[in-house]
Amino acid sequence: MPENLTTLFAFLFGAAVGSFVNVCIYRLPRRLSIFHPRSHCPNCGMTLKGTDLVPLLSYLWLLGKCRYCKMPISLRYFVVELMTALLFVGAVKRYHPSLEAALVAVSLAALLVIAFVDWDFFLVPDEAVWALGIFGVLRQIVTEASPHAFGFSLLGALIAGSIVWLIGVLGRWWFRKEAMGFGDVKIASAVGTHLGLAWTALLSFFLLSVFIGAAMGVLLAIRRERLSKPFGLTAVVEWLKGVRQALKEYMPFGPAMTVAATVMLFYPTEITDFILRLYGAT
Repeated sequence: MPENLTTLFAFLFGAAVGSFVNVCIYRLPRRLSIFHPRSHCPNCGMTLKGTDLVPLLSYLWLLGKCRYCKMPISLRYFVVELMTALLFVGAVKRYHPSLEAALVAVSLAALLVIAFVDWDFFLVPDEAVWALGIFGVLRQIVTEASPHAFGFSLLGALIAGSIVWLIGVLGRWWFRKEAMGFGDVKIASAVGTHLGLAWTALLSFFLLSVFIGAAMGVLLAIRRERLSKPFGLTAVVEWLKGVRQALKEYMPFGPAMTVAATVMLFYPTEITDFILRLYGAT
């Protein structure tokens, strides 16, 4: 198949999967079936027709509003579909049209579900974690020419999960408050199935997660605080105090881990070399 057609197919299929990702993001934390009932408007309850569910296009055609009650539809639905489509294209570009590309693509979709649900509800959906882990094991079996690929994948999950669990225990003792939730342990274990026993990749994943988490925390704290008027030394000092206080608030670590995992799935060797040099580990 020509490269342009492959890219187009990956984009369209990814957008369709993105529509399902939206269903999972909405229903899994609410303990609703992802298959029944059919998709409907959460405001008026009207069952949506096929023409209302065309990925990306329906949102644009309806101008971001429900066809029936005219209430605005969250832009997130469009963004998630677009992100999934682009991630599918990226997987095909990185791994070429192959079974590995397909497994990476659906793993990226599972990471999207985990990130959005954890951000909204401080909850890691088991269904998405299991999917990510199973796809990781299958990927190891498909790509590694070793009869021990299955065992290595499970050991990677065990090591990754144990490290995060240990960090959580030490953090709880040091800071006298919850540092890592068990959901973070589950995410790490699922990512570990993809990385296997490559300890440098596992280390890079954790270091990158910490860096991204710290950056997200600072940006979120800055966003929450508004510099008062008029501009002056007193205003800046008060603003910095507000940012410092905001940094003490709990933020889910799952989204940072999913971003780090996404980066590692695309550029495992390159990111590992960069992170290890950055932290002086090489």
